[in-house]
Amino acid sequence: MKPIAIGVIVAVATLLGSCCKDKAHCASAPYYVDPFIEKYYTFTCGGNLYEYEYIMRRKSQIDSITDCTFSPPVAFPIDETDFVYIMIGKMSYFYGDTFQASLSKDTCLKKLIYDVSMIQRDTAQLQFPGTRSMFCAVENIPPDYQVEVKYKYVPLPE
Repeated sequence: MKPIAIGVIVAVATLLGSCCKDKAHCASAPYYVDPFIEKYYTFTCGGNLYEYEYIMRRKSQIDSITDCTFSPPVAFPIDETDFVYIMIGKMSYFYGDTFQASLSKDTCLKKLIYDVSMIQRDTAQLQFPGTRSMFCAVENIPPDYQVEVKYKYVPLPE
């Protein structure tokens, strides 16, 4: 065989081998990320007291929106490299409504999935429907990952 043909065969074999090697490193199914920072805070922007969902990669993005506040104040990390901030608020109609959440990471699809359920725990209605809020910060998420929030309301069984 000619040296050029051997070089091409070696290059193609190396390319195919590295392709398969990369696929072996990703998880075959999404896996749960635990622990992650998850806090129940009130987050408002511009007087927004109703339903909202924000996905941001820097605190400066939050600060760039006028009149944004956390109550109580949140301590952000100094190094925000590869961080994702998820703020979610949904209308609540009952005193006992609570959030239940899980965070999963799919390394093959490069996706972070925040699955949030608001669960009705009682039938005592609030006088004024308010917003239940939560804040989630996730570390070590590469910048090319997509972030998805899945939300559902789970009423009491009838």
